[in-house]
Amino acid sequence: MSKVLMIRHLPSSLSLKDKEQLLKHFGAEKVWETRSKRNYLFASFSNVERAKASLTRLHQLEIAQRRLVVEYSYDKEPVTSNKPGIEQNSETTKLIKEFLKTLNAWNPSVDFYQPPPAHLSYKYPDITPEIAVSVVHALFSHKPFYVQTLHLMNKMCLDNPFQENIAAMTVFKDIFKKLFLSELQQQVTQVPQSETESEISSAEDEHKTQPTQIVIRRKRKLPVPKVRPTSVLSAPTPPKLKKVVISQEEAFETVTPIIEPKKILVNVHQDALQKPSEDPEVVGELGKFQKEEQPVEVEEKQPEPEQPTITKKELLRNRISYSDMKILPVFKNYHPGEPSMRLYIKNLAKSVTDQDVKRIYKRYVEKMTDEELTGFDVRVMQEGRMKGQGFVTFPSVRIAETALNETNGYLLKERPMVVQFARAANKKTIE
Repeated sequence: MSKVLMIRHLPSSLSLKDKEQLLKHFGAEKVWETRSKRNYLFASFSNVERAKASLTRLHQLEIAQRRLVVEYSYDKEPVTSNKPGIEQNSETTKLIKEFLKTLNAWNPSVDFYQPPPAHLSYKYPDITPEIAVSVVHALFSHKPFYVQTLHLMNKMCLDNPFQENIAAMTVFKDIFKKLFLSELQQQVTQVPQSETESEISSAEDEHKTQPTQIVIRRKRKLPVPKVRPTSVLSAPTPPKLKKVVISQEEAFETVTPIIEPKKILVNVHQDALQKPSEDPEVVGELGKFQKEEQPVEVEEKQPEPEQPTITKKELLRNRISYSDMKILPVFKNYHPGEPSMRLYIKNLAKSVTDQDVKRIYKRYVEKMTDEELTGFDVRVMQEGRMKGQGFVTFPSVRIAETALNETNGYLLKERPMVVQFARAANKKTIE
């Protein structure tokens, strides 16, 4: 009896590695194939007893709807049976080894290709707004990176990024607000103080650049002397005699007249005091028409119905971009100012009313109670030198900041609104 077994009818779907793993499970020490007998598989055991025990277990065993046939074999174990496989895979294995060596190299310039220890791990810095901006720029620049990011989000079961997320937008604005505000403040510091805008100046005066008027000097004509005849020039003018005016008081003595008091006598009959005066009843008069008294109708002005609140989609669609703000002359030297509860709006059209502005800013106070709404006020100046400007007061500074960031540059009646924080209110501004 031999310690080598020959196995037939193994499933063709199994690879050599799978077959080797199967037979080693039954105690085989070495498994190999031969070119002459491709459908046969040989397995050697440590001794004859183990080979006999494995034969009884494997013979007629059903694997993948196929029954195995196991017999004793007197073939010897091949010594160089694995060399062809090594020669076939030598080139591929060599390329893979070189790639792994270069990938894990610490310093290839000095031939130090030792891979890093397994217990080491990468340590990256914490995320900052600057790092997040660089990552977002890489997402827009490299499409494969964007696709791999979506794959990773899908594997980690994160939220779907293809829908609008209001919470993410608010967090994005709070984090990156400092980056854009610092840029605007640098632009303002470069401008001298004499060129700062006042809130009272209207936006229409900014658009109209008055041309410099050229003063044309008129030619002055010299006075033409009047030519007089020689006879008149030679005759001397007689001197004028001054008339002495003598007052009447100096010429005559003043006599004060004696004023006697006048007495007025009224004779009233006694019957006239007793009888009351009776007015005759006038029935009608000829040639006169009496006016009929008509009830005065008082026209009651019906209040205008409130317009629906603006939606977030409409607000974003009609708002100009940040790059367009730099081009428009209305936003030249723009600065939001110090945060306060009051917003100052300019560059409004002449036809804009309180209801138009209230429709935009009412969306920020919709969920408030009536007590909190007492601090909400909208005023649009339609007369005087502040025409085309307005003020909006909010209950808190946080709401005012959100409203400024979302409504600055909104096209209201084809004109972009310039929204800033109002300065400290005084009596002249309120009146």
